[in-house]
Amino acid sequence: MKRLVPVFVANFFFSLNFGALLFLNSSLLGQFFRPDMVSFLFLIGAIGNTLLFLSAPILIERLGKRLLLFLSLVLVAISTAVLALASTALLVAVAFIINASLVYMVFYYFDIFLEELSLNAKTGEIRGAYIALIHFGLIAGLLVLTFLAVDNAFKSVYLVATGLLVFPILLSIFSLKSPSPAWHTLHRRHELQLFKSWWKVKSIRRVTLARLALEFFYTSMIIYTPLYLHGILGFEWNVIGVMFIIMLLPFILFQWPVGMLADHFMGEKEFMILGFLFMGASLLFMPYLGTNIILWTVLLFCSRMGASFTEITTDSYFFKHVDATDTGFLSIFRLARPVSVMLGAIFGAITLNIFSFEKIFFVIAIVVFFGLKESLQLRDTL
Repeated sequence: MKRLVPVFVANFFFSLNFGALLFLNSSLLGQFFRPDMVSFLFLIGAIGNTLLFLSAPILIERLGKRLLLFLSLVLVAISTAVLALASTALLVAVAFIINASLVYMVFYYFDIFLEELSLNAKTGEIRGAYIALIHFGLIAGLLVLTFLAVDNAFKSVYLVATGLLVFPILLSIFSLKSPSPAWHTLHRRHELQLFKSWWKVKSIRRVTLARLALEFFYTSMIIYTPLYLHGILGFEWNVIGVMFIIMLLPFILFQWPVGMLADHFMGEKEFMILGFLFMGASLLFMPYLGTNIILWTVLLFCSRMGASFTEITTDSYFFKHVDATDTGFLSIFRLARPVSVMLGAIFGAITLNIFSFEKIFFVIAIVVFFGLKESLQLRDTL
């Protein structure tokens, strides 16, 4: 549908930026800080992100999501440029915290635009295509990383990533428009009342907790897998980049078909359960792989195949139970991202101070199996 094109295009270019930097940030920070301090900076960024998510319904009511999207994109672009040029630890830390606080807010605003423009009967298909496009952007961004990150010199990657944000900034000014500008004022609730309402709706609560487990998997793997592969095992970034590109292919191959199957044939629950099983099983083997590049690539691929199943089905299930007016529930659902970063940083720091580095994959597996428990209790849509 033509009205979805600006959202898809803006989201794609932002995903290019996101993909180029997603696995690189921890290594950049590692040039200035110890691993436990890297975890702390991710924690601070996640706290900032959490506060913004909690304030989002009020901010949208007062300023409008279009202006907030524009301001967030501009600040992300500035902080990315600073990360490219900064030479002091303090400046790097401040720029990273600003960037980490705002990145997921941009995806949140895109979510609202997409939900307003989507047909509920095609939620799985539309969101499958949308999320597949995000991951196509991530893979293309990883190609940028693979070609430009040479000998731990990351400046060019961050400069290119800054340039990629020009397109979503322009689209936020000229093309992204809301068909229902007044709905925000009708559904704002006090935060405590909102969380009480969220807790009472079992389907929303359980799919949100399942999503939290998935986001914990993502954020923990984003922080600690590059540190482990590059810093502990000694893999070069050109090798890691290729491994991660292969790892992300399931998001291109499976999410759109799984979304359509969930819409018309099976519902979301079965794919969600299968996804958690793939993730958990893959994690349990990772501490024993050593420096075997092929086995690492295979298991990373399998883990993301499971994650692709779970991501599209949690998204589809959630958005079939809400509409565009439910900004409060959407805020809580997307709050899983920054909360997972906080939890990942905290649990990661504790684990690294008690156990050897590879044990962190067992901690991630425990949280993934918690998500499996929540998905087993869902009532399917078909």
